[in-house]
Amino acid sequence: MTIAVITPTLPERKAFLDRACHSVVMQTRCPDIHLIGYDRDHGGGSPIRNRLCLETSADWVAPLDDDDYLLPRHLEALEGASSDADVVYSRCLVTGRNDWNPSGPFDADKLRQENYIPVTALIRRTLVLELGGWKLGSECDHGYSDWEFWLRALDAGARFKFVDELTWAYCFHEGSQTIKWLKENE
Repeated sequence: MTIAVITPTLPERKAFLDRACHSVVMQTRCPDIHLIGYDRDHGGGSPIRNRLCLETSADWVAPLDDDDYLLPRHLEALEGASSDADVVYSRCLVTGRNDWNPSGPFDADKLRQENYIPVTALIRRTLVLELGGWKLGSECDHGYSDWEFWLRALDAGARFKFVDELTWAYCFHEGSQTIKWLKENE
């Protein structure tokens, strides 16, 4: 099994990217490759993730946004649960947004009502290719490209698996896309 960590970033976010890259290097199960794509046109993470998925031949992709970071056992824990899954996700530590925390045991009905699975998961690359990757947030009914991707995966029969372990940090700050979207849609 091969794993590619894929990280979209903006040129001006070097400090975030450095922290994310350090967290990848510190994994107890090292990825086979860590691909970084620069969003020089500020078109969003989705096109960058899609391009990076096409650039790798890894069996699995592990998206990691530049402003988030992995705890040391992230890849090891998710890989350990991947044998009968297409998407493996885990609990996360949330910083900068105290009123919310995603993740929890998989529930298809709940997923149709709300997005509780962030993009930081382990995803079978063939699933990403089969679904045509992620759409832009503006192309999605609810503005969330990861949620829209999960719903298409669910409709395609993808098997989701939850790892009840804290394995990564989801960091919110004034420049984060989610905070911007929430402010615009209050």
